[in-house]
Amino acid sequence: MNKVRSLLNQAEEDLKVACYDKCISSSYFSCRMMVEIFLRSMGIGQLPRRDDKLANLLRNRGLREEADTLLFLYDMRKKADYGWSIAGKEEAEESLKAAKSLISSISGRMKLKLI
Repeated sequence: MNKVRSLLNQAEEDLKVACYDKCISSSYFSCRMMVEIFLRSMGIGQLPRRDDKLANLLRNRGLREEADTLLFLYDMRKKADYGWSIAGKEEAEESLKAAKSLISSISGRMKLKLI
């Protein structure tokens, strides 16, 4: 959980210093790690590498909004990391907000408070 918290803190700091692409990437990775921790806590040992399949595991457990958020963040990260354009402040803010929402939801289901 410390790594999840660290990545989310990095995203917040990146947003403050206008490193928007890095903010988006850290937002995504904090959520990816949170989802993996959650699914492992449910007894799923072999997790898929592909984000769409990971999101399907969430969706199949009734976490539709969280699955959609993970896919949204994955798409944003691909644009930030591999796209030719530089992400703007609004995109970074939206990604960070989505990440906080997903982490809050999943950590709440695990009876943890990370945010």
